[in-house]
Amino acid sequence: MNTFIPEAPITPEKTGSKPIVVYGGPLYDGKETVYEDGAVYISNGTVVVAGTEESVFAQIPKTVDIEVYDTLGCVIVPGLIDLHHRFSRSFTLGLPIYNPNNASAAQLKHFWWKYDQCLDDDTVQLATLVSLLNSIKSGITTVFDLHSSPLAISSILENIASVVTRSGIQAVLAFEISERNGDDILIRSLEENRNFIKSTSLDPQVRGMYGLRADGQFTDRTLTLVAEAGGGSSGFHIELGAENNLKQLSSFGLLHSKTLVSSKFLLNKDDLNTLQENSVTFVQTPIIQNNDTTKIPSGINFGIGTSGTGVGIFQALNNEFRRYDNPDTDLAKLNTYIASMLQGNSEFTRQYFDGMPGIINTGSSADIVVFDYIPATPISSENYIQHLLWGMQNTTAKMVMTRGQFIYNDYTFLTLDEEIILDESQKAARWLSEKFLKL
Repeated sequence: MNTFIPEAPITPEKTGSKPIVVYGGPLYDGKETVYEDGAVYISNGTVVVAGTEESVFAQIPKTVDIEVYDTLGCVIVPGLIDLHHRFSRSFTLGLPIYNPNNASAAQLKHFWWKYDQCLDDDTVQLATLVSLLNSIKSGITTVFDLHSSPLAISSILENIASVVTRSGIQAVLAFEISERNGDDILIRSLEENRNFIKSTSLDPQVRGMYGLRADGQFTDRTLTLVAEAGGGSSGFHIELGAENNLKQLSSFGLLHSKTLVSSKFLLNKDDLNTLQENSVTFVQTPIIQNNDTTKIPSGINFGIGTSGTGVGIFQALNNEFRRYDNPDTDLAKLNTYIASMLQGNSEFTRQYFDGMPGIINTGSSADIVVFDYIPATPISSENYIQHLLWGMQNTTAKMVMTRGQFIYNDYTFLTLDEEIILDESQKAARWLSEKFLKL
């Protein structure tokens, strides 16, 4: 399949050398503090100061020529982080038996693994572009992506990285290592991760980690190869199947503070203990599961991701809230649990990128989002979780800034051509659908 993809990005709107102040609405700083009349002063891509509108403007020297961005009452938040994503799954909607909530063995075999076999370089790049459009509209400025395309492996992460860089957001990419496709593809997948991690070790915008899909127990040979490639310092992005062996992964040194683990299945007590003992971050995804317990999990580093399902982070948090919400739930404890995921995303991401991602604070990178949400009731440090969950769960961004530069403003993309991407994606999706039906 041959597709047309713009070779060069559209130049983002520059703030030039001028500092800029974003103000005019409530500001959530990512650390449980809300300024009801917030402002953030940005210079050279970095937050100089954030706080109340009065205090921020008072700290700007009179001699400094600044620009201003008035949110007109809309909420200001730090760029959101998606800790478990699948760029490549943008074209699944509409295919036979598509059901993102079904993680059964039959669904994996007859849909997801079949879909992955259909992907080539062009469809991967276009699927990534479509996913980037949706992520940016949702206020997401950092993505951890786990990729699988067993028939398109060589330099595929570089392919994905090229359009991520163009978009203006930042991402940590991993290729899924699995035993389901045979030894040759496993080795090539391992090499793709290793090469990409090495080539991006100093990249300020795109990084790499090793990806694993753990359906049951790996052979010791596979885990030995992965452990040797990781060298004890690389991070791992692991998605668990219905059956997993976390103790086996732990015994090979793959579970540590730079590892994130995601699962659509409830983990048992032993699994949770293993994650806690190894300081692993466990990423919840927006799949509402039947839960026969009222106990909210604790003692683990938690994060939140979308799993490429098309929902935003606030909707994913809303789904997670509803998983544990029942008449016996301690709502204060549940709200604390929800808040811990946003903080967990930020804390984990700081191991890969400078600039305190997920936080608006002096010295942090100026990744700023203004959501099209004007609260009808006061928003404060005490009730912001309620606004995120029930007021903003389906709200889109009206402005997104990364490192002090606008990449999306007034509902318009400044680094990506939305019209061309969506037009080409229609052609690619038809081609992929025909290929899918022939397998």
